[in-house]
Amino acid sequence: MAILKNVEGWWFKLDPNKPDKYDPAKPTWNFQARTTSKEQANEWRANHLTVKAVREDPTDEESKILYWKAQIGKKTKNQDGKDAAPVSIVSSKGDVDPNTLGNGSIVNIRLFQYEYEFQGKKGIANSLQSIQLVKHIVYTAQPGEDFEDEVETETVVPEVTSDTAPKAPSVPKAPGGGTPKTPVEEDSEY
Repeated sequence: MAILKNVEGWWFKLDPNKPDKYDPAKPTWNFQARTTSKEQANEWRANHLTVKAVREDPTDEESKILYWKAQIGKKTKNQDGKDAAPVSIVSSKGDVDPNTLGNGSIVNIRLFQYEYEFQGKKGIANSLQSIQLVKHIVYTAQPGEDFEDEVETETVVPEVTSDTAPKAPSVPKAPGGGTPKTPVEEDSEY
């Protein structure tokens, strides 16, 4: 078990009913942790998080580091295939809607750590268990921008010539030659 303090969170996906389905086979509840502190990034590494530097010029390893980031999450299914308990959110203000956690919120996080072995490689993995809100920046969805002007839609139908006419798809030959019967022809009682 590990507790990491004063973590800046971005892109929270913690709604129990709407996990992140970036990988549909492994939906997760997660968020991106960010820091501008090299010491905090090293603390995360010491706790077995995969930490990446975000640079001013991503193609240049020597360019200025803007911040470090780590993806922290929890799978929605346990190893036995049963539903996992969602990530709990603790606040001194009471219950918090997970959909209101906005970018830049500061949180303390509790991680469950466990050993694993995958394709001969051993390591320690983390699973996000709970979040304690330190600074709650409330996210509110902004209305989408509408088109300012109404425009007339122009429809163009190209002229079909023998050179541009689509060709019919070829029909595969049935064994013994001839055209295969469609399922309707074979099963038809008409």
